[in-house]
This record gives sequence, structure tokens and C-alpha cells, in this order.
Amino acid sequence: MQSPVNIERRVGIFVFAGILVACVLIVHFGKVGDRFRGGYPITVEFSNAGGLVVGAQVFYAGVLVGKVHDIALKPDGSGVGVDVTMFRGAVVRKDARFLIKQSGLLGDQHIVIASVSNTEPFLASGDVVKGVDPFDFSDVAGQAGEAIRKLNEAINKLSTGLVEKDSIENLKRGIKNFSELTAKLQGAADRLNVILADAQKGKGTVGQLLTNDQLFEELRQLAHNWRVYGILHKEKSDKRYPSPRKSLENAPKE
Repeated sequence: MQSPVNIERRVGIFVFAGILVACVLIVHFGKVGDRFRGGYPITVEFSNAGGLVVGAQVFYAGVLVGKVHDIALKPDGSGVGVDVTMFRGAVVRKDARFLIKQSGLLGDQHIVIASVSNTEPFLASGDVVKGVDPFDFSDVAGQAGEAIRKLNEAINKLSTGLVEKDSIENLKRGIKNFSELTAKLQGAADRLNVILADAQKGKGTVGQLLTNDQLFEELRQLAHNWRVYGILHKEKSDKRYPSPRKSLENAPKE
């Protein structure tokens, strides 16, 4: 049987080991551990903190690079200044984007740093940067509701204008005029089809011009005579048709 002294000694060792483990966890995960990490402070300005709290984590490329040290309203009331402690070795460009995001649907808010370029200088202690305001679903819902309200008003005005007596009469009159115009155009098209069909068969003046070769030849001869006698304008005579003047000049004299 073990003596009471040995039992007490073992219990003391177990309690001491538990306290030691608890201290290590506190230093590693708590603010005390952050002080031992070292780093440099910067300030990120937002117009809306979006539920961000002190102690929120800061991630860059999925790596924990800092924590929120303090949140305070700006003196001019134009927004909030979030003091962030960046851990030692966290190098971030000055043109990087600081965004407030949420872990899942019910998770805590945190800051995410998104890289933009690789040419700007790195942030230094005391720098002030502009953050990207968090997405506010209530604002979007409000804007959507306003847009829907205006659309409903426009539809109501359009419906009211269409059901007025004068509007209905004008609409009826326009439909009637369009129907009459369509009927007239159809009649003209039918008559034109008849004329073209007769012309193809050689009926009428146009049909004779299109199908009668003798009439066409006589018209060409008439045009030739006009050119020879200068009725239209003077041109050299066509060898296919002898000039009537030359025929008269070459005729034998009595």
C-alpha cells in the first residue's frame, strides 16, 4: 500500500503539469502570445466595421498574419479606424485590399488581405490604408425593393393609360386603318400580278414590247433614224442601217 506522501506527491505533479499545459495554451492562443510574437501596427479605415470585434483574426493567403487590436470611430465621424497588429514576418504590399468577411453563415467576422500587385512597397509600422467595406445584404435588399416599387408604379401608369377611353378609341382606329391599308396593298399586288401575267403572254403594249421581235426591231430602227437626222444628238451612223441621206445623194439623177 502506497504511503499518503507518495499519493500527494503524484497529485501535485499532475496538477502542476495541468497548470503548465494551460499556461502554454493561453500564451499560444491568447493575447499574451501575440505580444511575444512581435510585429508592427497599422490602421485600416472602413466606413462600416460590419460587426468586426477586437481580437478578430487577419488572414493573408489563408495564413494568420495578424489580429485586430482596437476599433474606434474616426474623429470626423466618417467611418471607423481598425488598429491591426501584423505579426513579425508578415509582408504586405501597400496596394493590397483589406476586406471584412465572415466564416460561414454564423461565423465570426475577420479581415482578409488580397494581393493586387508585386511592385508596390511593403507596409510599415504606423501606415494607414483604406479597406473595402463589407457586403451589406440589407442595403442590397432595400435597393431591390425600391427598384421593384418603381417598376410597379411604371406598370400601373402604363395600365392606367391603356384603359382610358381615348387611348382605347385611338387603338381601335389605328387597328382599323392598318387593316384597310393591308387590304389596299393586297388589291394592288393582285392587280400587279395580273399585269405581269398578261405581259408574259404578250398581251398589251408592255407585252408586245417584251415578246414581239419585229416591234422591237422597228423601235430600234426608229431610234437609229433619230440619231442620223439629229433629232436626239448626232452620232456616227450604225453600219447595220444605211443612212437615208447617203442613199438619196447616191441615187442617179434624172
